[in-house]
Amino acid sequence: MLRRGVDEIPELVRRALRLIPAAVLAAFAAPALTHPEGSFDLWNDRLLAGLIAAVVAWRNKSVLATIAVGMGVLWLLQALG
Repeated sequence: MLRRGVDEIPELVRRALRLIPAAVLAAFAAPALTHPEGSFDLWNDRLLAGLIAAVVAWRNKSVLATIAVGMGVLWLLQALG
């Protein structure tokens, strides 16, 4: 039986594979933001904090700043009730 290997991965496939970690992270994070109590709730504290954290991540490119701002906003919103 002949076994053939792949000599080179096409560039389109290579670019698509680089997006997989972000897609998996989004698949885990989205339900936690939109279903915090188990049922769909579009406007809640977690979603608002997540959106603000996403803007910080996009503008700042700092994981530490993203986590700090996201958690700070979430705690503030929860404290305000």
